[in-house]
Amino acid sequence: MTPRSALWFEHFASGLKLPLWLGSLLVILVPTVAFWILGTEIGIATAYTGIPVLSLPLLTVYVVFLTGASLLVYVRVLRLRDYTRTLGAEPGDGNLRSLVDVKATIGIWSILLFLTSLFLDPVAYGLHYSPYQILLRLLVTGYLRFIQATFLLMLAGSMFCIYKWGKLPMRLKPFTEDRSLGLSPYGSASLLFVTLYLSAVVFTFPPIEYSNPTILPGLVIFFLLGLVIFAGPLLTLRAKLVQTRKEKMAWIQRRHGHVIELIEASKDGPVDPVLANELIAIDSIRKDLDRIHSWPFNASILARLASVIVLPLVLLILATYLSHLLSI
Repeated sequence: MTPRSALWFEHFASGLKLPLWLGSLLVILVPTVAFWILGTEIGIATAYTGIPVLSLPLLTVYVVFLTGASLLVYVRVLRLRDYTRTLGAEPGDGNLRSLVDVKATIGIWSILLFLTSLFLDPVAYGLHYSPYQILLRLLVTGYLRFIQATFLLMLAGSMFCIYKWGKLPMRLKPFTEDRSLGLSPYGSASLLFVTLYLSAVVFTFPPIEYSNPTILPGLVIFFLLGLVIFAGPLLTLRAKLVQTRKEKMAWIQRRHGHVIELIEASKDGPVDPVLANELIAIDSIRKDLDRIHSWPFNASILARLASVIVLPLVLLILATYLSHLLSI
């Protein structure tokens, strides 16, 4: 894999003269803990300033997860770019550069701050604050929102890259070797993306918030959105698979029609064994073509997708019910 650009926290970490992983942890955790302490001291209520013995460890795991997931998505999409080149396409690096663009991250960060202060707090949580209190909340939660913006940019940008690359002309693998024509790595990547997204959703609404009656509908919506995140980037690749199967079917149908014409030309005479064998071969090829996937993934990926979305959603519903039952 070609060398990659550093993410913003890696840029800051490189100046600390420490191992990159350790410097990155310090860049991520020190401001996070500092703002958490500030929030608890001045009494700013957030999902991660409620019960100190629970909220600080959860917050720490959350920010480490988001930054690690951002890096994992970035590395995975870079590998997909290299794989796309092996299929004879040239994806370019224009869209990839936007994934590490700080200006784009700041744009998403601004939107998150706007939505949380003017929509989520008053509408979802019924919390109404004075302008001064809103500024304090923005101060306390701003760094966390920036980390969330980093992950969202990486996730959305990577999905867009896959979608765009699916439009490029590719040298697909023979259907006799791969029922997905060599496109299954994109399906596996989308499964990884939706898994990380749903994990982030669970962290965003920590268990200590499940007693809030507005949480469950939001979780259901976010989990169903996971289906869009999984399938959306693959639409252009699905079009390739469907078109290829259609073209191959048309070709084998023409071949079949030609053989039938030769057999009919013999009138009532015996069927030429060569033509009979060709019909058998054509039938075998048609069955192989029928097994070309309509989406760039196989049954195992589909089963894992169901387990990733359905099982956690059931557990979250159960946890919410128990939270209400026990009045946690």
